[in-house]
Amino acid sequence: MDKKMLEAENAAGGVAAPVLEENAPFSPTRREIIAAFLLYIGAYIYMGGLKSWRLAVFVILFIALTELLNRGKPRPWESWIWLGCTTVITLSLLLERAAVWEDFSLLFLHIFAVWWALSRSGGLLAGESGHLLPFDAMNGFAVFPFRNFFLRIKTVCYALKGPFRGKKRSKPETVVWTIGALAAAGLLFWLVLRLLVDADKGFAELISHWLLDLDFRIDGEIWLKFLFSLPVGAWLFGLLAGSARAEKEKLRLRGQRINDALNRLGKVPNLVWTLLTALFCLLYLLFFVVQARYLFGAFTRSLPEGFIVSEYARQGFFELCKVMAANFVLLWLVTRLSAKPLRENRAETLLCVILLLESMLFAVIAFSKLMLYISCFGFTPRRLQSSWLVCVLFFGCLCAGYSLLCGKKSFRAWMIFGAVSLALLHLY
Repeated sequence: MDKKMLEAENAAGGVAAPVLEENAPFSPTRREIIAAFLLYIGAYIYMGGLKSWRLAVFVILFIALTELLNRGKPRPWESWIWLGCTTVITLSLLLERAAVWEDFSLLFLHIFAVWWALSRSGGLLAGESGHLLPFDAMNGFAVFPFRNFFLRIKTVCYALKGPFRGKKRSKPETVVWTIGALAAAGLLFWLVLRLLVDADKGFAELISHWLLDLDFRIDGEIWLKFLFSLPVGAWLFGLLAGSARAEKEKLRLRGQRINDALNRLGKVPNLVWTLLTALFCLLYLLFFVVQARYLFGAFTRSLPEGFIVSEYARQGFFELCKVMAANFVLLWLVTRLSAKPLRENRAETLLCVILLLESMLFAVIAFSKLMLYISCFGFTPRRLQSSWLVCVLFFGCLCAGYSLLCGKKSFRAWMIFGAVSLALLHLY
């Protein structure tokens, strides 16, 4: 029986409504307790550097703890994709095959791992990847970890108090200080023992009979890594346990509120956007006509006068990619800021489709120049990166056009295409 029903019954019977506790006492699950302690090890391994065996152990532990905390929950199908991307990048780093992306591979590994944890736990605002990408990224990298930053220490204190919970209750501060005192006393004991061994050889020989290896050193680097691993572990536990604990109904409601706020941005008359989009389309058409010989030279393998292959391929390539990115921004502004839905205005929809077709032509031109360069000098990591970028932009145009004409969402398909293709390039 919920709170409203209790209040209604009590009001009808003339009885004062009972006071219900809003916040239940903190009580972590056994899975959370296990994850909290294991992440001390995981965070220390992470601080040692994600190379060789450390990388494999950390990723396996991260995946295992995520599965442990979300055991029994529905598994979204797309979570397999993000897990696959995480696994592929990990294997490429272990096999030292990440030549295409080099130092960016670790960054991509972090992004895919966090996104997989959000998808597996159902912590995405819409329940799936989509146009709320910036808000989901903020949740994954900031909101969940830092909102639950002290959740691990609370869980550990709860676990340590377990044997004494039925007896006299101890304050969490007492438990923490007791553990600190024991650790300090143990450290001092080993330090004093080492000093006594160094001070007297006879005592050292006596000790050596029952201590086979007494070569204890206070390694500053070890303690420094341990200290820095504490906030890292707190962040990781905040992400995994926080996203697993998050109430999914509240997340969906928050996502709906964001969508409603985006829909309320439509204040600009459609005629204004129609004229502006037409201006962009005419500008690109003029550019194609004036520069046709230069732009389409790669298709006929004929270079403009005064150009060599390398110069022709590089000049303007990234500028064309930036133009395509600018067109995506323009399209977002048109769809979000128009007073009426875009698909209700045929002229505006047609102009947006033309804009996307011109963007696709930019992608084809840039790719043809790149292919001419590759056919002459072969593949390199940078040229593969450039090829990937053009393909992702081209596919983005296709997805946006599909959404415009059919009214169906396609942003997730674009995300998955970009992510999978990026991960597979690590196998090159």
